Amino acid sequence: MKPPILLKLLQQISPKTSTRHSNSDVGFTIVEVLIVVLIIGILSAIAGPGWLAFTSRQRTRTVNDGVFRALKSAQSEAKLNKESRRVEFRSDTTANDPPRVDVRSPDNVPTGGFVADTDNNWESFSANGEIKPGMVKLVVGECTDETCGTVNTSTSITFNNLGAVDEEENSVPFVVTVSTQDDNLKRCVIVETLLGSMRTAEGDNNCPVPSS
Repeated sequence: MKPPILLKLLQQISPKTSTRHSNSDVGFTIVEVLIVVLIIGILSAIAGPGWLAFTSRQRTRTVNDGVFRALKSAQSEAKLNKESRRVEFRSDTTANDPPRVDVRSPDNVPTGGFVADTDNNWESFSANGEIKPGMVKLVVGECTDETCGTVNTSTSITFNNLGAVDEEENSVPFVVTVSTQDDNLKRCVIVETLLGSMRTAEGDNNCPVPSS
C-alpha cells in the first residue's frame, strides 16, 4: 500500500513545483535589459564609423565611374560622328550638387555657357537619387605641368573629330577629382595625353585639386 501513497504525494507536489518555476521565469529583469542595451550600444559604436566610411567610398566610386564613362562616351561619340564633343562638368558644390555633366557639340553651347539650370541637357551623377546634395564634391581643372604640381580651374574638355583633345581648347593632363566634402576620400579621372588616353586614380598624391 505504501507505493501508491508515495506516488500520489509526488503527483500532488510536482505540479505545484512546476507552477512556481514558470511564474518566476516570466519576463526580463531591468538589469538584463540594461545589459542588452549596453551591448547593442557598444556594437553600434564599433560598427558605425566603418559603415559610414564604406558608404562614402561607394559614393565617390560611383561618381568617379560616372565621370569616366561620360568622358569615354563623349570621345567615342566624337570619333563615330566625326564631330567635336565638349564635356562640361558642374563644380559648384553648393548650388549644383550632386555633380552633373553636359555633353554636346561646341557649336550648340547655349547663350551664357553651360550654367543655366533650365537647360535639360545636364545629366546628374546622383545614382538614381542615392547621392544627395552635400555628400560628394566634384572639382575639375587642367594641370599646368605633367606632374600636376599646379592646377588651373577649367570645367570643360573638348574632343575633336578624331577623339583627341582639342589643343586650342585644352591642355593636358586634365583632371576631374571626386571627393567627400572633407576631402578625406579622393578619386579622380585623368586625361593624360592629347590623344585622349585616360586613367583613374585615388588618394591625395594622385588626385590634385584645382585651385579656385
